[in-house]
Formats: sequence, C-alpha cells, structure tokens
Amino acid sequence: MTPVGHAAFSYVIGRAAARGVPISVAGMVLGGVLPDIDFAVIWAPQFNEWHRVVTHNVFFCGLAAAVAGVVARARGAGASTVWPLVLGVFVGGLGHLLTDSTMDTNASNGIGVAWLWPLTREAYSPFNLMGLLGRPDNTAGWNDLGAAALAVLAGLVWELPWWLGAAWLWRGRERPPAG
Repeated sequence: MTPVGHAAFSYVIGRAAARGVPISVAGMVLGGVLPDIDFAVIWAPQFNEWHRVVTHNVFFCGLAAAVAGVVARARGAGASTVWPLVLGVFVGGLGHLLTDSTMDTNASNGIGVAWLWPLTREAYSPFNLMGLLGRPDNTAGWNDLGAAALAVLAGLVWELPWWLGAAWLWRGRERPPAG
C-alpha cells in the first residue's frame, strides 16, 4: 500500500473509531504511515532485509506510540490529549501492519510482515488480496522499477475506495466557526 493509501485507511478507520472510543484521528494517521519510515534508507544494501521487519512489528508500533506520548506530554498536553494520541499511533501502526500483511506486493522480502520481530523474523500474511488480481508478489524486486511500479498500480485497486472514503469524510468534517 502506498503512503497515501495507509493515510487514507487510517483516517477512515480513525474517524469511525473516534465515534465510540477516545482516539486521536491524527495519531491514527501518523501511526498508519510511520512504519514506512524505513524507506529513508532505501539506498542501503540491507534495505531488502530490513523492510517489513525492523519498523513493521508490534514493538515498533508500541515504541512509536510511547514516543508520541512523551513528546506530547513534554509539549504540555494533558492526559486527556496524550492517551488518545498514544492509542491512535499504536492502532494506526497495527492497521499499517494489517494492510501490508493482506495487500502485499512487496518488492523487498516476499509476502507478509514480521509482526513479532525481534523475537522472530517470520513473516505473517493470513491471505493476500493481490493474489486475487493475479499479482501475488513482485519477485523482480526494487531492481526492476517497472515491475515494482506495475505492482503498486495493481494495488491501487484496493486503495481507491479508502482514498474516496477519506476524501468524503474530510470534506464533511466539522470545522471550527469562522471569525
């Protein structure tokens, strides 16, 4: 899933969850895109070994949520703001792992996500929606950017509804009064 897809998915789920749970939608979106921070080192020879491992696990999601909480608290936020933010970042991160586990065109290290790294590097994928499109994986890897781009384009089939839902919700969101 692309970063826009992860953000849209997190926004839609966050808006739905916020109706009944004190959760930060902004935290959900942050947590939803944060695991792909590992793309900052895509140039590294070890990238294919790291992607969907080091930042794609429950421990990273927990660490990211804790750091968000510490930063918010240091900036003077109260508990009524900090805890919904922490929950949002954590749940948003888990949503990222879920979508990467089920909408996989990973050009790096095969199907799935290492949910429990560093305890195990085993990648988990309960099912792969991309297989329904006849593109179960991108075995060419990042060395064949054309094949990687086609895999991403195929994934847009599953992302587009989230984009549209997020745009619809964003357009209809409550805004503070002008003036």
